[in-house]
Amino acid sequence: MASNLKRLYVMRHGHAEPFGYDNDAQRELTTQGFAEVRQTAEQFAVKQEDFDAIFVSPYIRTQQTANEFIKVLGTGANFQTVDLITPSGKPLDVALWLHDLPYSSVLLVTHQPFAHQLVDMLADEPLPYEFQMTTATMAALEGELFATACCQFKWAISPKL
Repeated sequence: MASNLKRLYVMRHGHAEPFGYDNDAQRELTTQGFAEVRQTAEQFAVKQEDFDAIFVSPYIRTQQTANEFIKVLGTGANFQTVDLITPSGKPLDVALWLHDLPYSSVLLVTHQPFAHQLVDMLADEPLPYEFQMTTATMAALEGELFATACCQFKWAISPKL
């Protein structure tokens, strides 16, 4: 990867408890969700890629996803909680925020519909027909800057449960 290119990984949380009338932010991962995250982490490890920083939504299921992902990778990485990347996040606001970060490679652990909206906005071509941000899916984008239609969609991995 050339030094002027930045890499962005966007990961959706694993399968979570059903949405009810309780506080959505308090929903936790299910056993299936933890298994999905482990599979995605194992697939990511095979790619031998890395990230400089991890930013996670404050919702419990994303916090659990990030912790499990890091545990499987066996890295001592820490993450920062960011309110911008909740389900109602605004892709353009996040792209502007990402642009100003001093990192060359960032992982965001977030939600739908925001995750797909961000990947779609940044990609310079239509996304592959089969691409979906199902639970624990991770997408990789690369570009000189994070702005509308300025990044190349590199790959996506999803659990195979």
